[in-house]
Amino acid sequence: MVVFKEVPIKIRSSFYNNPTYIVINRDGIYNMGYYGKYFQDGGIGGISFLDTNNGQLLKFSESYGGEGLWYDKYPGTDLKIAETISRESNVRFELTKDAGGKSTPLNEAKPLTMYAKGSIVISLDTEINGYLYVRNGLEGNEEQFIWLPVDLLKPVGDK
Repeated sequence: MVVFKEVPIKIRSSFYNNPTYIVINRDGIYNMGYYGKYFQDGGIGGISFLDTNNGQLLKFSESYGGEGLWYDKYPGTDLKIAETISRESNVRFELTKDAGGKSTPLNEAKPLTMYAKGSIVISLDTEINGYLYVRNGLEGNEEQFIWLPVDLLKPVGDK
């Protein structure tokens, strides 16, 4: 019988220059970590690694306006690690085919809304896991912030 050991999260993330950790567990067992929640070290949160008898856990801590520190711990099996790439903001893109806008940069996530080929969106400076964070460019209640596949977007001038 072959027994596989989990590769520690810290080692897995060392292959990335700017790792993002995405919760892929759909069981809803975490306070802050619902399916698709993603986080990085820095900004409003901090990441540390805890070694246990059952493997390594990632601990993500957040502070909300001085109201205390909140945290959750995640086993590596509940996390996808992806590279974060900084992109230019406010670049207009056109969809090259119909696509579903998602609330998280995961292939397996369900689309929130469908966008037709030719739709124009505006970049918001972050690419994770092959998805670009964009806004639909509409005003008021119609404005949406979504993730779309980078390979379906082409930069366009003013239309």
